[in-house]
Amino acid sequence: MPTPLVEITKEITFEAAHYLHNPKWDRTKNLYVFKKCSGFRKDDPKAVQYPHGHSYRLRVTVKGPVAPDTGWVMDFKDMKEVIQQVVFVKFDHRFLNKEVEPFKGDPKFQTTVENLLVVLWDLLEKPLRRGKARLSELTLWETATSYATYRGK
Repeated sequence: MPTPLVEITKEITFEAAHYLHNPKWDRTKNLYVFKKCSGFRKDDPKAVQYPHGHSYRLRVTVKGPVAPDTGWVMDFKDMKEVIQQVVFVKFDHRFLNKEVEPFKGDPKFQTTVENLLVVLWDLLEKPLRRGKARLSELTLWETATSYATYRGK
C-alpha cells in the first residue's frame, strides 16, 4: 500500500500593532488610501505613525507522508514548539513597523497580512521540515472575516 500524504494543521493567535503608510505619499494620500490604518488621524493633524492593533490568528499546515512507525506526519507538540519560538516570541505584543524585521528596516514594506504571510513562510519553512514533511499552507486572519492564504513560492 502506498504511503498516504496527509496535511496536519496547528493554529495560534498573537496580538500585534501596526500602521500602513507609504513614505513617498503625503498625509492626504495616505489617509485616502489606507484610511484609519494610515497612522494618521483626520481630527489631529499632528498625529503621525499611530498604530492600531489586531488579534491575529495564524493557521499553519504541514503536508507529508504518514510515518509507519509513529502514524504521524509530524508530532503536533514539535509543530507547536516551532511555531511558538518562530512566530509567537517574535510577533506577539509587538509594534510590527518598529520592532519586527524586515518591516522595521524598510518603512516602504507594508505590514499587510499578505506581506506578513510571506515573512512568516520564510521564517517557518526550514524549522518545520521533518523527514519528508513540508510546510504547505499558511492562513493569517487580521479580523474574524478578513484573511489571506499563502502556499509558498
